[in-house]
Formats: sequence, C-alpha cells, structure tokens
Amino acid sequence: MHQPERNQAASCSRARVWAWAGSLFGLLWIGLPVVDFAGSDPSAWQVALVAVGLLVFALAFLAVTAMERPLLMPMVAMLAVSVTLTLAAQDSFGLLFLWPASAAGVRLSGRTSELVVAAITALAAATLALTDPDSALFWSITATVFATGTLWFLLGGLVRANAALREARAELAELAVAEERMRFARDLHDLLGHDLSLIALKAELAGKLLPAGADAAATEVDDIKRLTRSALTQVRQAVDGYRRPTLAGELAGARVALEAAGIQLRVEGERVTLDPDVESVLAWAVREGATNVIRHSGARHAAITIRPGAAGAELEISDDGAGNGAGPEPGHGLDGLLERARSIGGGLEAGAAPEGGFRLRVTVPARGG
Repeated sequence: MHQPERNQAASCSRARVWAWAGSLFGLLWIGLPVVDFAGSDPSAWQVALVAVGLLVFALAFLAVTAMERPLLMPMVAMLAVSVTLTLAAQDSFGLLFLWPASAAGVRLSGRTSELVVAAITALAAATLALTDPDSALFWSITATVFATGTLWFLLGGLVRANAALREARAELAELAVAEERMRFARDLHDLLGHDLSLIALKAELAGKLLPAGADAAATEVDDIKRLTRSALTQVRQAVDGYRRPTLAGELAGARVALEAAGIQLRVEGERVTLDPDVESVLAWAVREGATNVIRHSGARHAAITIRPGAAGAELEISDDGAGNGAGPEPGHGLDGLLERARSIGGGLEAGAAPEGGFRLRVTVPARGG
C-alpha cells in the first residue's frame, strides 16, 4: 500500500473512532427527558413504551453514526420514536428531534441538508403543537432543534472540506511521485545513455583497427562491447520502467487537470492491482482520455470507471459534452492508444455514447502479452 493510501486509511480509522465516541457521549443527553418523564408518575405501559422506544432510537442513531451505512431507514426510525414518545409519554421527549436534525446536518450536504433540517424542525414544531403549543417548551425545543441542526450543518461542511483537502493532498502526492520518476528517468538517460552508446561504438571501431593476430586484444574488445551493450540495455530498461506511467498517478493528474478546467470527475474502481504492462496501457488511456475531454468535449461532467476481472480489465472514460473526442487531427491520439492496447492483446472502442457525450473504452487481458 502506498503512503498516501496508508495515511488515508489511518485518517478514516481515527474519524470512525471519534464518531463512535461522540455518538455514545451524545446519547447520554437522552437522560434529560428521561429524568423529566420519571418524575411525571408514568403508567406501566408508558414505561414499557419509553424503554422500547429509546432502545430503538439508540440503535438507529448508532447506525446513522456508521458513515458507510444508508441514512434513510435509521432517520425514519428516529423520527418515528421522537413523535411517538412526545405524544404518548412526555412532551419533553421533543428533545429527541435534536439527534436526527444533527445527523442530517452532518451526513447530508448542500441544499438537501438544509431542506431536511428545516423539515425536521417543522415536524418537531407540529408534534409539540399537539401537546401544548402555548408552553415555553414548544418554543425552546423548536428553536433548539433548528439551531442544533444548523450548527451541525456548518460543522459537517467543515468536515467534508477537510476530507476533500486530505484527498487532494494524497492525489497531489501521487502526481508529485510520478513527476519525480519522469525527471529521474530523463536525467539518467541524459547522463549515461549517450556515453554508453559512444563507448560501444569506440570499442567496435577499435576491434576493427586491431591487427589480425592480436586475438587476445580482440577478445578483450569484444568483452568491452558486450558489457557496454548490456549496461546500455539495463539503463534503457530502468528508464522505461521509470517512464512507465502508473494508474494512480494518471488518475491523480486527471483529477487535477479536469478540476482546473471546471469539469467534475467521478472515479469508480481506482484501487485495483494489475499487471505492470496492463496498468501502463490503462494509465495511457486515462491520460489520453482526460486530455480529449479537456480539449474537445465541452463537457461539465466526466466519469472514469475501472472494471477488473479474472480474464482481463476494462477502463471506460465518458463525458456529457458535445465533442467527438478526436480533436483537430482525428484519431491521432486514439490510434497510438489502440496500438498500445493491441500490443498486449487488448482493444479499444471510441465514439458517441447512447446517452449522449463521448465514450472511450479500453479492454486489456489480465496479463500483458
């Protein structure tokens, strides 16, 4: 696992621990309406209703805290318990509306979060209005639900902005690594490639100029040629390895370039392990596809989907623009990409997508040919 991936995993783990700790602490505040309820001389069925309701509420809230789980069903359960206990047990249970309002502020974003917080506030007000609309409790709980939901909406925005910043830093780190590899490959080739080639030529010329009887010298010169060509081959192989683009590096570069061009990018299946030759072709596909989207599509949104499989892998780049993806010289970049794909037994499809826009699809075998 690369260092950015390890950092991201550690950050997610820490965030999950803090989320659970905060949830358990937050549930302690349910004790406020419970104390008020206990002093109201409740009946046996009310006590049973409150016990079951609070258990369901706590489980639903913890499910909402698990950020990877769907939000709808736990939120509905929390709201149902809040309404039921407020109407059937004690109006102070209207405080329970604070938890779904806070969850909506954190888990949702943008306009959706604003509307859901407003709807929960309205539901809390309507529920309390059925108990005693003129009481101070009605106004204090309604105002508290709205203020708390708004506060967590603002805090959730900060959390999402920090997460996006961490992701951007990881992508920039991947891009910096790729750029450094390219620089090292270029410098290595410039420093050693020319000299090794010249040594090989000089040794070959010296071999031709030696007297016919100087067998030992000729053998040594042949060894020089062989070793020099071997060293030159190894340098070229090392340079080719460093110059070979990586899928993670190209995806990071595509994100930065597309965002700079005002195009929203969605990536699916980026964390895959592939044969180096296969990964190289897909990396070139990402570079070519992203370049075409920026230069020729006029799109506002783009998507890159990677589908690995036992027999091979597929990479698809699509956009919602009106361009044909070819540019001023139709097919030149795609022809080069097709040659790369065919060199390892793969293929390429490019053209207008049925739903509109342009689509580039590259298929490659599981291992390079």
